[in-house]
Amino acid sequence: MTNQNIQPDPEQPGHIQQTGMWTETNCQVIELPLTKESLILVLRCALDAEKSPYTHQEIAWWADNFHQAQFDYENPIDETVADVALDLHLQWQMYLDNTYTREELRNLDFSKVRLPAEWFSNWLEQLGG
Repeated sequence: MTNQNIQPDPEQPGHIQQTGMWTETNCQVIELPLTKESLILVLRCALDAEKSPYTHQEIAWWADNFHQAQFDYENPIDETVADVALDLHLQWQMYLDNTYTREELRNLDFSKVRLPAEWFSNWLEQLGG
């Protein structure tokens, strides 16, 4: 996954500039059905990162796939569930961007990155899980 940081250009008002680019290393795909129950499962796994079969990176990517899949169904699932999946993925992106420098991101082992546990607790609470 390639990400770029874009911000207003201070030298040219009304224009934006790219301030850095980094590519996230690949990770394993979580082979779970794209359901609310699976989302709750991966969120619970994330709370015990030491014993979890999934990294936070894998969970964030799975959440993104889960959210995107909601647009493929004729009857999408509960909006809250889709919103939690989207928020998880977006928070992953923002956490990386706000925690590491561009140079660190270019050399980072993303499988070692851990989001704060309370975020997963909050998402679980939103899902009633």
